[in-house]
Amino acid sequence: MRIDLIFVLLSALIASVNSYVFYLVSGEMSWTNAQMYCRQHHIDLATVNKQTELTELLKSLPSGFRDEFWIGLYRTDGYAPWVWSDGSKSLFRSWQTSQPNNAGGIQYCVYTTTTGYWNDWECPDKLPFMCYTEKKIQIVRLEVKSSKNVNDPAVKNMILAKLEQILKEKGLTKDAKISWKMFSGENVFHKMWYQKSDASDASCKRSMN
Repeated sequence: MRIDLIFVLLSALIASVNSYVFYLVSGEMSWTNAQMYCRQHHIDLATVNKQTELTELLKSLPSGFRDEFWIGLYRTDGYAPWVWSDGSKSLFRSWQTSQPNNAGGIQYCVYTTTTGYWNDWECPDKLPFMCYTEKKIQIVRLEVKSSKNVNDPAVKNMILAKLEQILKEKGLTKDAKISWKMFSGENVFHKMWYQKSDASDASCKRSMN
């Protein structure tokens, strides 16, 4: 079965999605070294601005992981406001009961438990940590020529696999995922009707005379 893919419009839309993509680093580091690592390999230590993002962060943990780990929340001293490592304001909190308590007057960094509750802690202590990068969605519109029913699930899967191969050759990252977007009804593909222009019709009429 032959399927020809013709790209009509690439990068039709690039838009931020609800949350970030989180990456747990199990190697233990101080908060400052974890920050440096995340900035070098991703964007920064994890930023959490709402409950849905905290839920996504916890879902990214591997099965069986039970340790506390650094996130990007910190402050410069016991009287400074809490801010995120990427410079954004801290508008969402999920503190454990009686936290933050700044025990010893030197707890300026924050870790979270695997249940999503936060605790201020000493920044030089070494813990696993969570980095983040931005989640983006890119919508690609394409035309497909085929003698088969392109809305058949098996054919759609074949087209999707071919599309993924092409996009990876063009630099699609390994952690990216592609899927079909339903704009109306249950069909991904819709027939396109082409109409001859007046100039083309006039040319045909002249050649027939």
